[in-house]
Amino acid sequence: MANKIFITKSKGGAGATTVVAGLGFALASAGDRTLIIDGDNLCGCGLSVCGCANMQVFTVADYERGACRAKQAMVQHPKYKNLYIMPTLGCTDKEATELAVREVAELFDFVLCDDVAQAVCRRTFVVTEPYLPSVRAADAKLCTLKDGGARIGGIIVNKVNGGLILGGKTSYPEEIAATLNAPLFALVPEDMALTLGQWRAYSMKYFKLAAARLKGKNVKLPYPESGYTGASGYFRRKMRERI
Repeated sequence: MANKIFITKSKGGAGATTVVAGLGFALASAGDRTLIIDGDNLCGCGLSVCGCANMQVFTVADYERGACRAKQAMVQHPKYKNLYIMPTLGCTDKEATELAVREVAELFDFVLCDDVAQAVCRRTFVVTEPYLPSVRAADAKLCTLKDGGARIGGIIVNKVNGGLILGGKTSYPEEIAATLNAPLFALVPEDMALTLGQWRAYSMKYFKLAAARLKGKNVKLPYPESGYTGASGYFRRKMRERI
């Protein structure tokens, strides 16, 4: 039976779709059959971030109309053969997506639902940025989820910059988690190339650690400020301040 996980964002731009894609790549490269449910029914953002734009033949909207089976609405990733993406383009009925997930879940080890099909998922993770507006939005999101009976697996702090932490401009991920009264599940470093589909080894290391934690392994989180200490770190911080 698949481990179905609901991943949502604190606010727009927090990077939930990028986090879902990175986790999908990491799990698939480790040999786990993984399905990503792209919750963007307007633009198919998940397809684009995963490098599968315009590869779909059917979507959940076609499944909803009875034009295809749920399996036919999946796109196999061209590089990660264990990774599939199910787009919801054009689908306005959330129950249709939930039914499609139930129909194909037994084929996979993990199903990562990007802000969709929460009702069929066992655990929920909230993606937040380390900036105050996003943290406040995450607090409101967590309250809503808890009131709705969601099982919170933790928060994922995205776009973490060690230089900003050392400069006192953002908090440590652990401090953010304590403020939100939620476990810190994972963190992702700031990488402006991720949204361009350029998955650097440095960033993928963090996604692989998060994927290992999803599988129940006792993996410690890295220290994001480690690359910003010393003389070279000082220049990195100064360069970041000018961007």
